[in-house]
Amino acid sequence: MTFQMKTQFAFVVAAIMILTSCGNGDQTAQVVLDACGCAKVKDTSSEDYAKCKEFRKDAKFESDFQKCLIAGTSGLDTSRVTIQDAATATNLQSAQNGAYAIDAASSHVTWYGEKVTGKRHSGVINVMEGSLVMENGLPSGSIVLDMKTLVVTDQTGEPKTKLENHLKSADFFDVAKFDVAKFVIKSATAKNAMQFELKGDMTIKGITHETIANVVIAPNGSDANIGGGMVFDRSLFDVRYGSDKFFDNLGNDMIKNDITLVFDFKAKKK
Repeated sequence: MTFQMKTQFAFVVAAIMILTSCGNGDQTAQVVLDACGCAKVKDTSSEDYAKCKEFRKDAKFESDFQKCLIAGTSGLDTSRVTIQDAATATNLQSAQNGAYAIDAASSHVTWYGEKVTGKRHSGVINVMEGSLVMENGLPSGSIVLDMKTLVVTDQTGEPKTKLENHLKSADFFDVAKFDVAKFVIKSATAKNAMQFELKGDMTIKGITHETIANVVIAPNGSDANIGGGMVFDRSLFDVRYGSDKFFDNLGNDMIKNDITLVFDFKAKKK
């Protein structure tokens, strides 16, 4: 990938994670309950949280909320980033039309989860296999994750092992019974030559629901790099532990239902 293309890829991946309505960087100002404001509300017992929960019933608001949550969770401060929206970028090139294979060895997904107290955990899941087809500038394809490879990266030693085993248990993803997760693209909307909103079927623990992902597909010579992410509600996939949708009076033991996935895929042209 040339320096110019690397710059374009970094530019668009950063831009996909933000919205121009995410504030002016004043950390002391009252939270504005737009999509990015709601992504920052942590207190699930607050009036703001209840309002945001209602706002998220709107599909457009939920899509914007997910972009902001991905940005904040993965370390991009949406209130301080001033880069212009990727939709105004020029001279962007699409990946070449044709079939690609996802290079499992150099691809992975980073996951983020959070307790109601604000304590976050993060980790990585390896790619088992995947495919990408670019046709008339639009992507289709699928990705399969090897749930047996789920690891925790924010802890070490015994706490790391204990949490990994718990996440793999029947309390969470029941990896012994459901060892893969899969996302299959059903439709794609182009925001520009490299940026896409994908609607697809996500399957976790044998349960399938439509999920939205926002990605950048950047040409790398004849190959392609794919970055971006999605947010999904774990409770829809019967991941019940610590969820307020299944248990009452959890207090500080409540774990938020939203899980953020951030993609880093390498695709090789066939």
